This record gives sequence, C-alpha cells and structure tokens, in this order.
Amino acid sequence: MAEAVEVAIEMALLDVLTDWAALQSPVITIAQPNIAFTPPSPLKTAKWLRATHLPVPTGTIAVGTGSNEHQGILQVDAVMAQGVGDPTVLRLAADIIALFKRGTTATKDGFTARIWKAPYRGPLIKDDPWVFVPVSIRYIAFATDPA
Repeated sequence: MAEAVEVAIEMALLDVLTDWAALQSPVITIAQPNIAFTPPSPLKTAKWLRATHLPVPTGTIAVGTGSNEHQGILQVDAVMAQGVGDPTVLRLAADIIALFKRGTTATKDGFTARIWKAPYRGPLIKDDPWVFVPVSIRYIAFATDPA
C-alpha cells in the first residue's frame, strides 16, 4: 500500500538515516518516533541518535488543483555519554550533516524529499547522563493535491 505524502516523507528520511547507521561499526542505534527504545548504558563509548520529524504547515502553490509544498525539519540528535571529554559527539553530528548535505534526496512511494538547505548543528546540550548535539535537516517535497 502506498503511503500518504506526509507519511512517505518521514519514512524516506528515516530510511536514509537508518541505512547509514546500520553500516557504522559498531552499529549506531536510533530512537525513532513512536518506536520503543532503550538507550544504551551511559559508558564512555556509548553513542546513539534520536530522530524527530518536525513538519510545517503545507503550502498551496496554485489555486484549485495543483501541487502542494511540504516542508519541515528532520531533527537528529547525536547523543553520547556525558563527561567523556572528546569531540566524538561533534564528529557524529558532522557525519549526519555530511549524510544529508544540500541536494540529497530521499524517495518513498513516489514522493521525493530534497534537502534544500545545508543542515546545521546546534550547541552541545547536557541531558544527564548524556550530552547531545542537535542537527537540523531542512527538506522540501511537492505533491499534487490531494496527495
């Protein structure tokens, strides 16, 4: 069954992230929306990702039938144990930025989301016993009305 555009966009972006994380050594686990997740023990080598989809209101491009503009942010937090003192969490955030560089596309069920602005990272944030660096990935997709 083909998914609605709003579902397909989120799934496509998360698929890119999940496929990449599975290729890392060791594999990086991801806390995804509405999926049970238990963080690893906060050991020095523990690292994981937290993904959140933040859509914005759909834009209408034309009066009557036509395309709708779907935009939003895939927020990916690079998470690591607090107090390690090395830049591993910063490197992980940089890897996410490189993965979703401007121009990257993700497609699912005929809908394509394009990263239209360079991803950017926020500051290091303490969340005991973890620290995380948020990475914001802006996307845009177009779909006919109704999608």
